[in-house]
Amino acid sequence: MSHKMFNYKKSTMALALLAAFHGQAAEKQWTAYEIVNIDDMYSVANSQLPLTRNGYGGDINNQEAVIGIAQGRNNTNTSDDDDNSGLIGEVDDAIFPEVTALTPNVTRPFQGNNFGFELEESDAWKAIHNAIAGQVAPNDEDASATKDVFYFGLHADKDIRVGRVSGTQTKVADPTPSEDDDDPNFYYRDFEARGFVKAGSNDEFLLAPSDDTAFYTSEVEGATQVEVGGFSVASAIATSSDNGSERVVGYVSTELSKNSKDNIDSCWNSFNDAETPDPIEVCIQNLQNGSSINYQLRPAVWTVDTTSSTATLDKTLALPFTPDDDDSNIYSALGLGINSQGVVIGESNQRNNDNNLMSYTWAQVWMPDGTIISPTDLDFDGLRGSTATAINDNGIAVGSVARYIGGYQRTKFWTYDVNSGEKYFTEPRDFNAGNETDLASIAKDINDAGLVVGNIEVDVQKQLPRRRNAFVYDYSADKAGDTGAFTNLNELLTCESRGYQQDDNGGFDSNGQKWSKFKITDNDTFAQPITYEADFVVVEANSINDNGEIVGTALVELPRVLVDSSGKVVTEEVTDPNTGETVTKVVIETDATGKPITDQLPRPVVLRPSSDGQSCQIPLDNDTSTQEPNERSGASLPLWLMALLPVAWLRRRRK
Repeated sequence: MSHKMFNYKKSTMALALLAAFHGQAAEKQWTAYEIVNIDDMYSVANSQLPLTRNGYGGDINNQEAVIGIAQGRNNTNTSDDDDNSGLIGEVDDAIFPEVTALTPNVTRPFQGNNFGFELEESDAWKAIHNAIAGQVAPNDEDASATKDVFYFGLHADKDIRVGRVSGTQTKVADPTPSEDDDDPNFYYRDFEARGFVKAGSNDEFLLAPSDDTAFYTSEVEGATQVEVGGFSVASAIATSSDNGSERVVGYVSTELSKNSKDNIDSCWNSFNDAETPDPIEVCIQNLQNGSSINYQLRPAVWTVDTTSSTATLDKTLALPFTPDDDDSNIYSALGLGINSQGVVIGESNQRNNDNNLMSYTWAQVWMPDGTIISPTDLDFDGLRGSTATAINDNGIAVGSVARYIGGYQRTKFWTYDVNSGEKYFTEPRDFNAGNETDLASIAKDINDAGLVVGNIEVDVQKQLPRRRNAFVYDYSADKAGDTGAFTNLNELLTCESRGYQQDDNGGFDSNGQKWSKFKITDNDTFAQPITYEADFVVVEANSINDNGEIVGTALVELPRVLVDSSGKVVTEEVTDPNTGETVTKVVIETDATGKPITDQLPRPVVLRPSSDGQSCQIPLDNDTSTQEPNERSGASLPLWLMALLPVAWLRRRRK
């Protein structure tokens, strides 16, 4: 028996015996947490890639490697005619307008909008760009022509990462350019998505789909074989290895759909009919951009050898039903997680007990012996799909189900022991231990100790969008009968990690200590001195390792730069108080009283159990400790809606 398994079994048994002997539930005692990159929450220059707008914490392993995704670009155009790029580059801790991501178009270079990074603790938690498959950094001079990179997972005990990257861009001349065309070229890519494995700092390789989906030969007269790309994604990597090899799970294209073949045939017909045709690759790229090339997708398990940079596709996993031979529907089944026993979890299309194809996709468990478990009660009225997102080495899977509660569609997180023989998953209680709440929740990860992390709504108004906070749930304690097994992660933070400092001018906490909000003062960076309160909240927890360390995303309050009517950043010439020289600086937007206007932006956050601190006793403004969160009175929601890490939908996004 492994050490991890022994500890898990022992703690579960002890808790169960405690509940049995005492005849009543024990109260779960939570460890306090501290944000270890707290300095970068106040000054986010390090925690975010230069010139990008949003940062999301993605995954953390047992060696404390941390990865994330940066998304979106800052619009740093100024209202001056002079080149202020150097000036703008020195401004990190403010909110700039966002550059609108360009829709892919064959007449211009592809502009990537997603960048993988890691946070280096040894370098003050600085965000380091990872150039997967040659992707250039967002602040590179050639960043206008780049790729999209998404990190999805880390090996628990090794420096091995997996994810997805878009293809290399090729430029070809337009055979019939117009006279006023400044860029008489076309642009196309070899593929839209490839799973990748990256081991260490240099070793990386792609996970190719089958040649049957990567290439297509049309039956149209004169047609030759063309590359359409196929599709593959690496979602997760198993926590143990066999004979020096690793197992990676994801999904892969297994067949090009009939409609896609017809669309490519139409490209060849147009090519044959045109007097001076555009390259056939350009027509195919147009189909890709318009989502007119689609594939059958199935879960895939690869064995990868990082010493030789090779990958072998061991198997593709089946749907939970067998389509008829003449069935032309496109079915998707996605592998999203795998444990050391080779159990794969994810989601797929589903047929009900009457063999009718159901709407939405549904959670699935693929056992190593080929058995497929569908843990959702498909006869339960009002369900709108489910998914399984993670599984630990003890066989406990987590996921979410969408269903109607009180007339509104909500998601609720669930847990399921794949070895239990139970038919369906269980939805644990959240803030109200006695009754179900209608607060939507999503489970993202589970460690081997049974700690589950995710996010949950914290407002009870039904008609408005609701804010979300990170949560942590103790599966083992709940099974042992303990109360308080679910909590808002923000309630576990130390006061310092909530942005407070001990100050006689502040208010009292429940222990009689005085605290006030930490204030940030900047007299040098901007055209005017500014002071504002440090304010942030952890809105999602996306990963937890076996040490209990958590990576997620916090919404951080930052001052907003002033823009003119054309959307350009306003600058002003001011006198430097230190040198007496006239310098140009960015202007911060202020209210009628001269106070800087602030907004929220997502930033990656790393949390560790505190060795000597205690959880802050100052109530949250959405005090979930009362089991039911307080109602919110018409507060605006400027940016938090976009703050949740897009990993879940990015894994599912396909052309």
